[in-house]
Amino acid sequence: MSQVVRFDSAIDLATYTTGAGTVPTSETDAIVIKDIDVDSGSIASIGGNTQGTLFIDFTKGSLTNVVIKFYGSYKGDPGSSDWFPETEESSSSGTLTLNNINITMTASGTKMWHFPIGACRAYKITVQGTGTATGSSLKLYLGLRSN
Repeated sequence: MSQVVRFDSAIDLATYTTGAGTVPTSETDAIVIKDIDVDSGSIASIGGNTQGTLFIDFTKGSLTNVVIKFYGSYKGDPGSSDWFPETEESSSSGTLTLNNINITMTASGTKMWHFPIGACRAYKITVQGTGTATGSSLKLYLGLRSN
């Protein structure tokens, strides 16, 4: 059995771009996707096999680093307190720990990160640079697909 899903090219790729010297030094929303479960034109329903791919193009400039964080929500249009950090499991001495997933880049470069959307009805990606933003820039491209 196969499923055909149509993606509207204006919706399935979200972008965030900072010009030279403008990478924010406080945590700032870069890409926010709301109402994932009602967007019939581009993304399958929650709980399906919706996958995200984040393409990162970072120029360090005078920054020490840039940190990219991931959050999900069970609400389609969440308020500021309705976001939950994306986590991964680690185990040490028989104790299970959930650690927040952050991408920290300390040098200029391009990277790619794949992640599942899961049961999230909304998803956001934030950015924060550390240091002086002179000469730094950041471009994020987020593509969503459902299999």
